Amino acid sequence: MTGFDQPLREILLQTDDLEWVEKSLDGLSHKMLWRDPETEASIALVRFEKGSGIPSVHKHASNQFMFCLSGRYVYLPTGTTLTKGSFYWNPKGVTHGPTRAEEISVLLEVYDGPHYPERPDFYDNDEDAR
Repeated sequence: MTGFDQPLREILLQTDDLEWVEKSLDGLSHKMLWRDPETEASIALVRFEKGSGIPSVHKHASNQFMFCLSGRYVYLPTGTTLTKGSFYWNPKGVTHGPTRAEEISVLLEVYDGPHYPERPDFYDNDEDAR
């Protein structure tokens, strides 16, 4: 029996018990909370260390939603700034970035499908782009 054949059930994660997993982009780590293997939709906590960020313009293959739990995270070209309590929606296919964390920033990030149409050059492996 696979996980999909089992009856639905509630799942509770204590995020403080999960380890931050470093990505190949310096200063970025995440805690994956949920991923749909069929659609590649996902929910994760992402953490950017102060001074880190996404170094180039990019776009996503699905809608991106972020809720800022702490910190100050800036989209440099537009000045759009996420601070505690900010909700950000970037529609599928819209180019944005680069970004920089002006403080250690923790964001709840949700994708309703795959993250990227192709792996961006700021990651050195496919798994980090998921």
